[in-house]
Amino acid sequence: MSRAMPTIHERYPAIASLEASPFSALLGLKVESAEDGAAVVRMPFAARLLNDGGLDVPIHGGAIASLADFAACAAVWTRPATSRSATIAMTINYTGPGIRSDLIAHARVRRAGRRVASLTVEVRDAAGALIADALITYKVA
Repeated sequence: MSRAMPTIHERYPAIASLEASPFSALLGLKVESAEDGAAVVRMPFAARLLNDGGLDVPIHGGAIASLADFAACAAVWTRPATSRSATIAMTINYTGPGIRSDLIAHARVRRAGRRVASLTVEVRDAAGALIADALITYKVA
């Protein structure tokens, strides 16, 4: 008798808490995959994420930055040593418009010490076009 593979939430219980937070739920953020030091997060397309002007305008930059920060947080929480975290700094470069598409963030820990972790995040649309990239620094404990 074989046991099913553990779910993301079974392997990384903190991710369920991240997804359930009110702001993350408002954005619809869901972790699609996670492994030690990495996470893939989806933000489903919704009109509430847009700038003014109808459905064909770009997704608001603040929503994109929130996706990048959330993905980095999820990635840092896959590390066994993480019991607390807080964003120290974030630099985001917007490289294209996110229009009428889910956005998918790929976050990876670049370097982690006892107190600080540095992560990179790429945000792409459903067709794979780069929408933004970010460098995020977290305080960890």
